[in-house]
Order: sequence, then structure tokens, then C-alpha cells
Amino acid sequence: MASKITPELKEAILMLPEKEKDKLLLRLIAKDETLTAKLRHQLLEDDSDMEMRRDQLKESALQVFSRKDFHQWSYTPGLVMMVLRDFSGAISKHVKITRDKYGEVQLLILLVNLAFRKQRGILYKHEHRADKFAAYVCRKAQLALNKLQKLDLDYYIEFEKDINEMLAHLKEYPPTRRIMSDYHLPARWEY
Repeated sequence: MASKITPELKEAILMLPEKEKDKLLLRLIAKDETLTAKLRHQLLEDDSDMEMRRDQLKESALQVFSRKDFHQWSYTPGLVMMVLRDFSGAISKHVKITRDKYGEVQLLILLVNLAFRKQRGILYKHEHRADKFAAYVCRKAQLALNKLQKLDLDYYIEFEKDINEMLAHLKEYPPTRRIMSDYHLPARWEY
């Protein structure tokens, strides 16, 4: 729990010699992994590094969902959802570090599409056990659409194909089809 700095302490810290303040600042920054990564990105990296980070996340997700033994360790849609949650956390961390709003939308859509493209057999075989999975992917789809609306209209054409693929998966899969309207998800997206 962060404690508040009293006005007296704040004034005393500001009166410290520059060299001592720098040492304290560096020690404090080193204790926060996310802050360190964020500063590294802001101060030392550029847009190509952000794209590289995004591409690494895409490749990692593709590798996990494409594993030939995926069906051996994931027998239900609930376990597919757990993999989605892991990657969703990685996406959140990526956005927190880079502020990559475009990448966030792109990666969220990709995750939902990969679950259906690569693990279709598991999802359909066990659709009677897919209530939580269905709600989870509908929330992710809704989140992606909401975040897309905040992006510049020029990006919409880049997302149209993937969004409509995602919505088609949701419309086709019985557990998600039943609840799409609860999440205000359209059957098809047009900008």
C-alpha cells in the first residue's frame, strides 16, 4: 500500500542534492518491473520495437494454440479459456507498457479467432460445458469492438475482415450465439 508523502517530506526531498535524488529515483524505479519496462519503452524504443513486441505476442499465441498436443492437456472449453486469460494478461501488460491501443484491438480479435480456428474440435465436442468460455469470449469481443470505436476511423478497414470472422465464429458456435445479444454483439460489423 502506497503511503502519502507529507508536504514537509516532499519539500525535504526536493531540497536534496541532485546526485542523491537521482540515486533514490533509480533505486525506486528498479523495484517496479512494469515502470522499468515502460520507461525503457518510452526512452529507448520506437514504433518498430512496439510492433516487434506485438508480433512476439501474436507468434506466441499462435504457437500455443497450434500445438499438436493441445488436445491432451486441454479437454474442455474452460481450459481453452484459461489459455485465453493468460494471453489476455500479456496483452494488458503490453498495453500498459507501450500504450499500443491499435495492437490491443488487433490482439484481442486474434485471440478469439485463434481459439475457434485452432481448437474448434475441443470447443464443439464439449459445447455443453462451454458457458464460462462463451461468456468470456463474448466479453473479449465486446471489449475489442468498444476499443476499436476509440481508434481513428482510418483503421476500421484494416479490422473489418478479422472482426467479421470473429463475429461469424460467435454466431456459429451455439453457446456464444445464445448470448451474443446480451453483449450487444452484432451478427456482422460494418463501419
